[in-house]
Amino acid sequence: MASYLPEEWVDDVKMNGLMSVMKERIVNKADYDRKMRFWTDTISSSCIGEKNAVFDILTLKKRFRRKDKIPASLNVVLENLKKQGDVITVGEWRDRHSGWVGWGISKTRGWMFGGSSDSEQLLHLPTVKTLSQELLNIYNEELRSEVDCTGEVVTYKEMFERAKHIISTSETFDIVLEHLADTGEVTVRNTKIGEKVLKFKDHGSEDPVKFTEADASVVDIRKAMTKLDREIQQLEQKVKKYDEQCRSCLRAGDKGRAQNFLRQRKRAEKDVADKDMQYQKLLTMLHQISAARNNKDVLKAYQSGTAAFKATLARQGLSPDKIHETMDDVANSIDEYREIEEAISSPFAGASNLNDTELERELDDLLSESKRDDSMHLPEAPTNRFGLFDKEVTPEEDQLEQRLARLRQAV
Repeated sequence: MASYLPEEWVDDVKMNGLMSVMKERIVNKADYDRKMRFWTDTISSSCIGEKNAVFDILTLKKRFRRKDKIPASLNVVLENLKKQGDVITVGEWRDRHSGWVGWGISKTRGWMFGGSSDSEQLLHLPTVKTLSQELLNIYNEELRSEVDCTGEVVTYKEMFERAKHIISTSETFDIVLEHLADTGEVTVRNTKIGEKVLKFKDHGSEDPVKFTEADASVVDIRKAMTKLDREIQQLEQKVKKYDEQCRSCLRAGDKGRAQNFLRQRKRAEKDVADKDMQYQKLLTMLHQISAARNNKDVLKAYQSGTAAFKATLARQGLSPDKIHETMDDVANSIDEYREIEEAISSPFAGASNLNDTELERELDDLLSESKRDDSMHLPEAPTNRFGLFDKEVTPEEDQLEQRLARLRQAV
């Protein structure tokens, strides 16, 4: 039993009903919907489980054979999936993704061999979408953050090898790539030597996916690096082998052969160092290519920011000339205000016929008169208590004065 088959598959009673003929929906709505849902889900699960979105009716009959029975209503289920747009023929898919020549060949084949049959290749579109997302996940996890910073460019062969655990056939792999190309996630091109290359979209850039000469150069450089890496590993194995043989000859007392193996080890070590230097140079070139792309993106960001800043200033009506003009107006207004204050605080001209000399003369006269008034002698104030001239005070008068003083204090 395949792992993608549902739990009901081991239940004979349930499966006998599900394998039987599906009646019209108008006759038994509940039974029709139950069988349609079961076989729709099972077909989808089988495509994912088989890692293949392409199938035909004969293939489905083999997958879903149970003992000596096969599903009696697969044709009805597939017709329903076609109406829903979940299943199309591979020929229809090719028509959408080929030019006039491919369209003509497909139509000619249809006229010559008739319509659909049990061997007609069908395509399950939900599986294509699922596998496309899983392929993007593989790219994001394994290739996007490559050490050489050029992970968006990868060969068709390498990507197919990485995706074999989810996609089993090159036909389905090609269809998945075509779907990703339709959504703008990848583009497929050939290098000058005819090698198929994939370029994934850089989500840090808004530019569409385009394959350039620089991308072809990246592919060539990475191939050369892969070759150098393989050669370095082989040379390191030789170094290890020559070292062991040299030590073995020394233990056996064969100094001549030991010297020969030592010479070969030294030569192999030099080759390793030379090839490693070449590898590092190629890696530096890849980093420079990546840096150039990043610098281009940064420059575009600067240009966009400058344009946005200028547009904002224009919308607000701001410019250096207007700012200078406004500041000049402010300075002129302040100067006018100061002149107004000085005019308000200054005395009225011609309000009096007297000048400063006359005012000073009059002020001196007033001072002279004040001094004369101070020099006049008045009679001395009386010293007695009743305002009388000095004379002796009788006891009665003294007693009367004391009583008057007490009354004043009481008041």
